[in-house]
Amino acid sequence: MAVLEVRGLTVAYGDHLALNEVSLSVEAGQVLGLLGPNGAGKSTLMGSVVGAVRPRSGTVRVCGVDVASRPRRARAHVGYAEQDIAVFPTLTVRENVADWAALSGLRSRELAGAVARTLSALLLDDIADRQVRTLSGGQRRRVHCAMATVSRPPLLLLDEPTVGVDPATRRAVLDHVLTLAAEGAAICYSTHYLPEIESLDAEVVLLNKGVVAARGAVATLLRRYGRTVVDLRLGGDSGEVRTVSSAVEGPDDLPAILQGLGPDLARLSGLEIRRSSLDEVFERVVEDEEGALDAS
Repeated sequence: MAVLEVRGLTVAYGDHLALNEVSLSVEAGQVLGLLGPNGAGKSTLMGSVVGAVRPRSGTVRVCGVDVASRPRRARAHVGYAEQDIAVFPTLTVRENVADWAALSGLRSRELAGAVARTLSALLLDDIADRQVRTLSGGQRRRVHCAMATVSRPPLLLLDEPTVGVDPATRRAVLDHVLTLAAEGAAICYSTHYLPEIESLDAEVVLLNKGVVAARGAVATLLRRYGRTVVDLRLGGDSGEVRTVSSAVEGPDDLPAILQGLGPDLARLSGLEIRRSSLDEVFERVVEDEEGALDAS
């Protein structure tokens, strides 16, 4: 049984469909990368899972519990770090995390151990006794993530958990997510930083305008939507180098691309032939989906 199962989920705000017949599932130990441009429906989907958004139709089940009919019981299985940071500013970092652990049902020695592990994993040890109101935005987001994950719930919803953090913190968050997945948590991870999805080896669901535009493992999406790309490096008069990228079907296209440079061919300082990145696949899928919607 999937930890999270979404079937035919449709959410409407007036005449606007924020989600349209979305279906997905997340198994124990799996990381699902939820991708999409702004307004694609990612946060609406997560809000529906915790019962904060009421759908027009469809079902959401967490650990087999229907969210619509038993919202409190379903919510007890979920740790949710939403985009808007929700912390208690006058409490210390440790108090925020410990109080949330207690609200989640942890007690005494189990609580202390869970708090200590989570603070350490998210690099919060050195600031654990500072009031949250004295912290930077990135530090507060780490506290927010710690509160969501401290009780090790079966399902974790992490909505843009690394916004505004430094590279070391981003690595710590990703390592923490991988550890939680290895322990058996099902994780739904929303981000705009596509290399994070590759680092997490996540299954991907790409939302666009409220529908599932693509899904699959990163390697599968790269094979399905990726293209061969030629990066041409052109030198400038002042020593600067700019890169011009072109998609090609094969090596026979290369002479035409070079010819198309015209006078700039003399400025060519190097070239590289590679496969599309996940960012480029993301852009292509969104463009193809929007083209199909416009054509219809």
